[in-house]
Amino acid sequence: MYNEGMEGKPRETYQPWKPRDTRSGRTGLTLKQMAFLIVVNAIIALGISIAVTLTLGRATPTAPAPSPTPRAASPVASPAAAATTPAQATTYTVKPGDSLSAIAFQFGISLEELMAANGITNPDVLFAGQKLIIPVPGSITPIPTSAPTAAPTGAPTVAPTNTPPTGPDLRIESVQVLPDARDSVAVITNWGMWARLKGWTLDDGQGNVYTFPDLSLFQGGSVRVHTASGTNTEVDLYWGINKAIFVSGRTLTLKDTTGKVVATYTVP
Repeated sequence: MYNEGMEGKPRETYQPWKPRDTRSGRTGLTLKQMAFLIVVNAIIALGISIAVTLTLGRATPTAPAPSPTPRAASPVASPAAAATTPAQATTYTVKPGDSLSAIAFQFGISLEELMAANGITNPDVLFAGQKLIIPVPGSITPIPTSAPTAAPTGAPTVAPTNTPPTGPDLRIESVQVLPDARDSVAVITNWGMWARLKGWTLDDGQGNVYTFPDLSLFQGGSVRVHTASGTNTEVDLYWGINKAIFVSGRTLTLKDTTGKVVATYTVP
């Protein structure tokens, strides 16, 4: 403040010093200085927070992950414990129109297994009413063909030639008188191809003639002709005379449907 002096000139008047009122928020800092301080404080606080976090993270041990609880294994039944019923062979009666290959296919076995189980060497020989054994698949091993052997050195030996049969070859193999005086038996075997005996005859030369029913014999098959009474089967035929006529000295004659003599046999 200025006071006007006696000479009319202003005179400077000094006021006593008073402290600033800090309660009003006036600190004497500019806005830029205050902003700088705020930024610096924020950076320091952020640094302290990061340092504390890192320190706590290193000092705090990590709890181990819980180990899985093992489960008890479910009991598995062993094959031996399971009750199994072994498969068994069955029988089959041949019907008209059947073939060995079709029967083998029907029962899920090979043709060789079926032939081996029944002793059949020719798959084309089959007759209606014949009973076949049906083996369990894989239970029978067909007889393997023997390996060829080396020919011996020296002079060659001519082996006999076996001519395969071209037709039926029936023979009266034997005659037997049974303890029962009412029965005697003639055994007839077919060593050739399949033969149908329907209408064939067997006589004893004394006027007794037996006529065969509808029966077929495959290769290697046999049939027994009884002079007694009984029920015919596939392997036993009954004449019905009820007397043992196949006695010593008599000649039996087997003829086909044309009357041709096929085989003869004299009882010893």
